[in-house]
Amino acid sequence: MSAPLDFVTASPRWDRNRVLFEIEDGGRAVACAISVQAIQDASGRRFHDKTRLLDCFSKIRPRVERIALEKLRARPHAGENLLTVWSGDLDE
Repeated sequence: MSAPLDFVTASPRWDRNRVLFEIEDGGRAVACAISVQAIQDASGRRFHDKTRLLDCFSKIRPRVERIALEKLRARPHAGENLLTVWSGDLDE
């Protein structure tokens, strides 16, 4: 498992479809997103308001960031595209 990262300080933001956030990999900020469905599946709750989604995301963020970093490093050509974490990615 990787060493802990110094994560980007940009606040997560909700765009009505997903929560956008950033991770850092080797000093490079990487734009990421997690679907509302993935947040709901991880929490076992169904809600669609900004406050609850962001609160739930903050509780699962360390796990989500670890998964996002694993996905990033597994991509053969990590371009500038948004890296998205889906429900299936949270299955361990």
